[in-house]
Amino acid sequence: MGGVGETGGVGYYETQYDWIWPLIGFIAVTALAIMGVNWILRKILRVERKKLFSGSSNFVNDRHEKVDAYFRWSGAAISIGALFIFRETQSFLPLIALLAISGLQGAYTVYMERTHADNPNDYKYSFLHFLTSTVIVVTCIFTFFPDFFGFILEDIRLLADFIN
Repeated sequence: MGGVGETGGVGYYETQYDWIWPLIGFIAVTALAIMGVNWILRKILRVERKKLFSGSSNFVNDRHEKVDAYFRWSGAAISIGALFIFRETQSFLPLIALLAISGLQGAYTVYMERTHADNPNDYKYSFLHFLTSTVIVVTCIFTFFPDFFGFILEDIRLLADFIN
């Protein structure tokens, strides 16, 4: 009848929110698992914990800080560009572009820590942190959102169609 509070057959208070609990579970389990693994890795490798929002303790030298900023800004620009290009489709390609840039940024950090860090275990910790965090996130995505693999395959097909 089109009364107040109705949205195409579904009442205002009948909107589906069944996606919120898996999202909360994903965030909680992923964060706890990554923090636990990082704590164990720091203890095993005897690496000092870096301050989260302190720029000075996260870089080994000025060049590392400068190149890291390039990675951050280019990742943001590429993700925003991909968001505008694929805005009509509900695609995960902007997220995938951001993750690819993050992987390159992580690899550069491992390289800089291996060649310039004071503690020889810093680069090992950075590499293992990146590797285990990636495995934890991917495992949690497919655990909490089993249909995600289908969405990724659809995005790959969409990207192949876009290129051709």
